Amino acid sequence: MFSATVNTRFFGLLGNPVGQSAAAFMHNSVYQKLGLDMLYVPLELEMGQLETVVRTMQLFNYAGTGVTMPFKTQVHKYIDGLADSARFTEVVNTIVIEKDGRKIGHNTDGTGFVESLEKQAGLNIPDHRYLVLGSGGAATAIVCALAMRGATAMRSLCILQDYFCAETLYSRVNAHFPGVCEIDEMNDRTIRKGMEEFDVIIHATKVGLYPKTDEVLFDPELLNSSHLVCDVVYVPMETKLLIEARKRGCRTLSGIWMNVYQAAEQMRLWAGIERPPIDFMYQCGIEYLTREGKLTA
Repeated sequence: MFSATVNTRFFGLLGNPVGQSAAAFMHNSVYQKLGLDMLYVPLELEMGQLETVVRTMQLFNYAGTGVTMPFKTQVHKYIDGLADSARFTEVVNTIVIEKDGRKIGHNTDGTGFVESLEKQAGLNIPDHRYLVLGSGGAATAIVCALAMRGATAMRSLCILQDYFCAETLYSRVNAHFPGVCEIDEMNDRTIRKGMEEFDVIIHATKVGLYPKTDEVLFDPELLNSSHLVCDVVYVPMETKLLIEARKRGCRTLSGIWMNVYQAAEQMRLWAGIERPPIDFMYQCGIEYLTREGKLTA
């Protein structure tokens, strides 16, 4: 059994809620497997506590922290600098506390998603066209990461009442990668048009997330066997969208792979682990979801 010492390096997860996250189980399983004196701790906060916690974490031997909803777009205000992955978006899901105490924000969500496309789906990023359903923090990180890897044809769709999110995504991406991404309102017409024009479909909203596992954002009949369908949702691991996509001959990519690869990047940034055990981490994710009864829709 792990026992913390005065030398234990701590990593956190700042969010609300965080009870559904597999991150602590995955991280701590890896640190134990590698014999490292490190512990990952989920910390459920209120918005009013965020600044105090971020500014004082190093006093409690924290070497970094993950950041999840609803803090990803707020936490950059309380840190000292941003890596390119976060600077392009102002969306931070990882903070590294440097030896001098400076806190640098990164975004490993986008990086992890692109890594999963390359290594699990075998994609050469510039060769494909990407329809992104959603324009929030995850979608923005993914679009920027794809652009950094050479993607030149992307479209983000967003529901009308949240269209300001699409405009924010466009302004941030276009400032650094002009012309690679367009935006539009999400409706039956634009989804149908997008399915005809793009071959990689990326679902980047909460629809289908546990416990509402019977929900699908759009009519799966619009899909065909030429599509690769990706979901950022990983609870359950195989969402109803992915199940319906496979029935129609599509290749699919579960959000659990994005979660695995983004966690691997965090381990590299925090602990210098250059070759995290990817397959072991994937199995940890499955074990966690199975134990929680959230593996399938």
